[in-house]
Amino acid sequence: MNDTSTPSPHPLAVLCDLDGTLVDTERAWLDAISRGMHQLGHTVDDHTVASLEGATLEQASDLLINAYGLTHSPAALGELFESMTLGAFADSVQWRPGAEALLTDFARAGIPLALVTSSTKRWVDVITAQLDFSMFAHFVTADDVAHTKPHPTPYLVGAGLLGIAPERCIVFEDSRVGLEAALAAGCTSVLVREGREDWAQRATVHVPSLTDLNAQWVTNQLA
Repeated sequence: MNDTSTPSPHPLAVLCDLDGTLVDTERAWLDAISRGMHQLGHTVDDHTVASLEGATLEQASDLLINAYGLTHSPAALGELFESMTLGAFADSVQWRPGAEALLTDFARAGIPLALVTSSTKRWVDVITAQLDFSMFAHFVTADDVAHTKPHPTPYLVGAGLLGIAPERCIVFEDSRVGLEAALAAGCTSVLVREGREDWAQRATVHVPSLTDLNAQWVTNQLA
């Protein structure tokens, strides 16, 4: 008898951003930039700080060096920001609401997980030393790729490590650059963000938080 079945439309893997999506560190990172620049004698306006959401250390440093005519190298400025941020949450990292329960549910359902972040391995190590990330099969950090978000490379690498085609992956993100990376990689996107900016409409699904979500809900919504 001929097999007339068709492949399941459900995504088969989940790729998660870290800062601001799973853990509550984004505010500490942006505050560290403001404090670091103040230490160097500059006041950074709120618009500039907001534009750095989701940026890597290198991206943020380059932008600020150009905008304020700093003589520091990107590496030195990035080290200042990262050290100040890590000091702020060295022993106080918290899950975002609903994140731990959702990840546990994905793992229980047998859905493979990869963490895909623009943060450095040093940053990730500090966070994973405090919270249980054992449900993740792979980690992709800024140290692992030649191009970071909004380039699709990080999510393409994450999908490749799991052995799943990008179009069969769900990405959870909270920032514009992260969403752009997910879309460029061809992944299904879940934007976790309270704001309703115009660019957010490009996401497949937009939710204010991870609270009350579960693996079944996600696969049903994205079928």
